[in-house]
Amino acid sequence: MSPALRSPADALTRRILPRTVVALARDDTPARVGARVRRALRRPARVELYFAFDDPCSAVAVIDLANRLAPFDVALALAPVVRRGIADDPAVALKRHYAVEDAARLFRRSGLTLGRAAPLAPDDVAFLAAWTAGAAPGSALTTFCVSALRRLWLGDDGPVLAADYRPLWQRCFGTEPPDVGDAEDAVARNERRMARRGPYDTPAAWVHGQWFFAHDRLAQIAARLDDLGARREPAA
Repeated sequence: MSPALRSPADALTRRILPRTVVALARDDTPARVGARVRRALRRPARVELYFAFDDPCSAVAVIDLANRLAPFDVALALAPVVRRGIADDPAVALKRHYAVEDAARLFRRSGLTLGRAAPLAPDDVAFLAAWTAGAAPGSALTTFCVSALRRLWLGDDGPVLAADYRPLWQRCFGTEPPDVGDAEDAVARNERRMARRGPYDTPAAWVHGQWFFAHDRLAQIAARLDDLGARREPAA
């Protein structure tokens, strides 16, 4: 085991911070009151999912939740980020390799095969975050993100070129992608919002006051929505 993983800093990163995030989300009274109000007003629940295109575990979360949330009256707000994690974390490179192993294991459970054996560099896919960060939540954004992540992580392991993803954007949105320079502020807003919410890394889902590390808490996210009464009633 790497010495970095035995250090006090690693213990803080891997154990204490996740427990703190969970503890801060224990008071559920506001969420339950809000759920009653939403049902009375016939408004959907909301799942905010902070993810990164260079993170294979984010691919697991986005692809799964796009299907898993179908029985619920819920808006899936996809919020791409680039910068995340603990500042000056000495184990960041090792954790990125572990993320590939974790994602391969999780995809196999769904009968899928990870197409890459090594991490992607954040800068290589930052254009995808810039394109999507300012887009309104909805079917076009969800379809694009799911398709792009499937191509990135379940396709081949070749280089990532913006030109290869532009036709997909055009099919989903009917427009040209936004200029990357103009959209970087939207990515930064997502990163600041994620930091204010509490989590320090992706993929992280915020469901009305409660955080989940989304790739390995997918069933719990659905259970949370059930608990808040967000499942659609069966047709008569």
